[in-house]
Amino acid sequence: MTWVIAVGFMGTENGMVRRIGDNKYLLDARGYACPYPQVFTLKVIKELKSGSIMEVLVDNPASCDNVPAAVRKLGHEVLEVRQEGGYWRIVVRKR
Repeated sequence: MTWVIAVGFMGTENGMVRRIGDNKYLLDARGYACPYPQVFTLKVIKELKSGSIMEVLVDNPASCDNVPAAVRKLGHEVLEVRQEGGYWRIVVRKR
């Protein structure tokens, strides 16, 4: 699987997105402080098909609260928030 630099991809600016399966994507927002992980997440999820799964990687502690809150506010489902070493993995399903 190849990484796609997200400049112009699904409306993000500098994050990285890759397809990791059928209707499953990974957005790597590590290294970005708030509000960028939240902004990238919302831009990408808007472009996904209903039912798609997106995993978001963040290393900013505030983002592990802000990203799920923003996703839920738009009616999407947060399946998991899990700390993995020095970062968090947030798994969401588009409604």
